[in-house]
Amino acid sequence: MLQFILKFLIAGMVAIAWHYLTGNMQIAIFFFLFVLAILWLKPITFQNPKQREEFIQKMKEARERQAFLESERLEEKKKLRSDGDREEKQRQDFKNLKKRMGEV
Repeated sequence: MLQFILKFLIAGMVAIAWHYLTGNMQIAIFFFLFVLAILWLKPITFQNPKQREEFIQKMKEARERQAFLESERLEEKKKLRSDGDREEKQRQDFKNLKKRMGEV
């Protein structure tokens, strides 16, 4: 809360100083909002190389796991399709056998 108040006051002081120096209220309001926005932005922080490598490794493992699951899903789909084809062939053979038995 104190940081918010300090940032607000700093932005206000910059705007008041600009208004006092130039007398242009529109630019002073712009500076107030601009400085306030800059103060609210978080600065870019240094990334620890070890943490970055761990994150990259986790991402690689997640991609590999996803690819493995996708390949397993495709294999299961092919197996189910071939099982369905096999059942259809067995039905056809059974029908053909019935026809032959009826002919004899």
